[in-house]
Amino acid sequence: MDGLVAGLSNKMIARDYNISPRTIEVYRAKLMTKMQASSLSELVGLAMRAGVLKN
Repeated sequence: MDGLVAGLSNKMIARDYNISPRTIEVYRAKLMTKMQASSLSELVGLAMRAGVLKN
């Protein structure tokens, strides 16, 4: 989630973790579904309210 919030692309996040960009796409989709977020900004808001991210 840190990479998504920082605005990194799937490709850049994948490089950081030494995995495939497609894997990041799948993880991102699963995260959005689990959090019931329809956009990245909504996901960030949910994470902030949950205390996962600081203002």
